[in-house]
Amino acid sequence: RTRRIFNTCSPQIMRVALVFVLIVGAVNARTCTKVNGISGACGLHLNYFTLAGTHNSASGAFGQLYWWSGGAVPSCFYRNQDLSITEQLAQGIRYFDFDIAHINHSQADGDWWEEGIVLVHCGASDCAYTRSLRRAMSEIENYLGSHMDEVVVVRMKDHPEESRSYIRDNLARELSRFITGSGKVKLSRTDNPVLGEAIERNERLIVTVNGGFNPRRPIHSLRQVESYKMEGGTDACFSVNEMVHRLTSDPRAKYDYYPLQVDWYHAFGLCLWDLAGLCDGTELHKLIEINREVVKVTRRPINLVMIDYAGRGNVKLADVVAQINRYNVNIFT
Repeated sequence: RTRRIFNTCSPQIMRVALVFVLIVGAVNARTCTKVNGISGACGLHLNYFTLAGTHNSASGAFGQLYWWSGGAVPSCFYRNQDLSITEQLAQGIRYFDFDIAHINHSQADGDWWEEGIVLVHCGASDCAYTRSLRRAMSEIENYLGSHMDEVVVVRMKDHPEESRSYIRDNLARELSRFITGSGKVKLSRTDNPVLGEAIERNERLIVTVNGGFNPRRPIHSLRQVESYKMEGGTDACFSVNEMVHRLTSDPRAKYDYYPLQVDWYHAFGLCLWDLAGLCDGTELHKLIEINREVVKVTRRPINLVMIDYAGRGNVKLADVVAQINRYNVNIFT
């Protein structure tokens, strides 16, 4: 019956149908003119661009954290953010750091303890729990759905040992709408795309994961050079020379497929809110000089900057990163 109807279509109807398909294709196609607000960056690979990021992005993004026992977790040592995921995106954050664990079906209880992969902040002996990964990814999806020139990277790291097999077996399922293209944005088929091509294909979300297993494409294995050291702070932020040395002394820094990450936060010494205050404000301007010095040594820029409490201070990390990216465009295009 379908064949009979098709065969009886007039040439005029067929021409109209063809024009309709071409129009829909033209509407869906997108030409890159800027990336994350930066003109001239469409021809750059991701690893020659810089993203503003948050450390433990979900730790506080949904409010109070809880122990598995149900008790409230003290914010002093476990809460890293006070903005929601959507508010972080509105601040210009384009790199999210998610620590993840899981809740089995038998453990799920009510609205809070949802079955599946869950966002956590784990310490030496216990994990603080917040909401599900699905909730955070939905906020990112909705934002990217209405901001078509934006590219976001999500890092999933530091899984408790007892959750690794569950994550390996279920992460692709939880991210399935980003893989199949049924959502508002797709996962990038590569972890280092040409930015303009990512925008034109709507593959504007890059997910990397560690944990000692090989994730399924297009979920990519995490690889990066980090400046992080387990050290405390009480009265000062980092120096430019210190950060440059930490990055450039790593032998992997010469390979541009290892993103260079500046961890612009201290691990302990004060409450996390107070530690963030050591490195906010005008201290963020040091990142511009760090980038210039790293470029001199490695011939490529820093790629990722992570901070705690992105909403505090009178200087926005995203504004500093925009200056860095304008420099990157001038040097590498």
